[in-house]
Parts: sequence; C-alpha cells; structure tokens
Amino acid sequence: MPASLPLPDTVFLPLAGLLGLALGSFATCAGHRLAEGGSVLSPARSYCPACAHPLSWRENIPLLGWLLLGGRCRFCRAPIPARYPLAELFSGLFAVFAGLAFGPTPHFLAAVAFGTLLLVLSLIDLTTCLLPDMLTLPGAGAAFACSLLLPPLWTLGIGWESALAGGLLGGGGLWAIAALYRRIRGVDGLGLGDAKLMLLVGALLGPAAVGITLFGGALLSLPAGIVAARQGGMQARLPFGPFLCAAAAGYLLGGPWLLHLWLGLPLP
Repeated sequence: MPASLPLPDTVFLPLAGLLGLALGSFATCAGHRLAEGGSVLSPARSYCPACAHPLSWRENIPLLGWLLLGGRCRFCRAPIPARYPLAELFSGLFAVFAGLAFGPTPHFLAAVAFGTLLLVLSLIDLTTCLLPDMLTLPGAGAAFACSLLLPPLWTLGIGWESALAGGLLGGGGLWAIAALYRRIRGVDGLGLGDAKLMLLVGALLGPAAVGITLFGGALLSLPAGIVAARQGGMQARLPFGPFLCAAAAGYLLGGPWLLHLWLGLPLP
C-alpha cells in the first residue's frame, strides 16, 4: 500500500467528500464550456448558461447553490439543468468511496483526478455525442508517461508494460469492433471517440480493466438504450461514453472484486 498521511477516517473522508464536490463543480463548468467550444479558464467566474450572468460565490457552492436558487437563475429565471447538482453529488460520493478504497495516499489523488476527467468527458458526450481528442489522447499519453516515469506509489499501481498492453487492447480492440461493424452494416455503430476513451482507460487501469469496462458499459446502457429506441426509433442516438466512464469508475474503486466476479473466482 502507498504511504499514507496519519489522518483518521472521521477527518479524511469528509475532506475527501468536500474535495469531490468542488471537483464536481469544476467538471460541470468545464464540461459545459468545452461542449460549447469555449475556454475552461475564461471567464474566470461561472455564469448562467442561459443569460451568461456571473454567479456569486454563494450560488457557486456545490449542491447548496442550486438548492438555494430553486434550480433557476436568479436573474433570468431560466431553469438550471439538474445534471449540474447531480454531477456534483456523484463526484462527491466517488471521492468518498475512493477515500475508503485508497485512504489518504497518492493513489487517492490519482483516482479523483481520473474520476474528474471521466465526469467531464461524460458531460460533454451527453451534450454533443462527442468525446474530444483534446482530453482523451493527452489523458492516455499522461497515463502511459506516469506509468513509465513515476514509481507505483504515485500511480494506480500499473507498470508501463500493463499500461501499454491495456491501451493497445482498449483502443485497438474497440477500433477493430467499430471498423468491423461499419464494414458489415455500412453505418457507424461506435464512434472512434469511444475507442480513444478505452485507450485512456486501458492505459491507466491496465488490460484487465478493458473487458470489465466494456461489459459493464454495455450492461449499464441497456435500459437507457431500450427507452431511447422506444422514444426515437432504432435510429435514436445514445452516447456510449458516459456508460463506459461509469463502468471504468466502478472498476477503479473495486477492481479486484470485479475481476474475481468476472473470472468466477472467490472474492478476495
């Protein structure tokens, strides 16, 4: 286990939750701005997505700000999408579970950083049905570089060999499936953005995570796919990225247990 700070859970876990809420607030802002083709850094203050009026510091408090506003902008009264507080809540819960899984260690910091990136990608994909290369490819490169240059203490325990194998299996495997589907059906079934996302997941979590993430993503997307097909017909578009991200986050928090379940082995 990585070296940890001498913090009891009663102190560390609330701090982890607050960090997760703050990162969730950042992720919602970044996801909205990048989906609109804007900058994450400018303007510095968050603003109403409808009227662009800057939000006060009270209105920027994760979860509480949305509740205080009643889910509407104080100036134009336009509804603020519920996905913003939900994303903040999920981020806070993820950070708490990451704290339980890794404790106050560098692994925890790596986990919440990866979780935040997955959340940003999910929000963008939900809005645009696109996973931007500017996030997935540098993320995969950074994951491989960290596995090569940093000791396991500062990564998620994946060596460069596993990072390389995972990236090739995740990205290359999904690309091959997408190419085969297009050749047989004549239409795109999976976007290359999903393949690049799996390149990132495989490079960070290793080859064992690839199959579980793909299976978990498909399983999670099944109910939503049925609803989308009923409402919009068989041609309805449903982004697959958020489900892959959710499955990857689940593997990150409970990889050994999920791997044992996947292989039919006794739980550790």
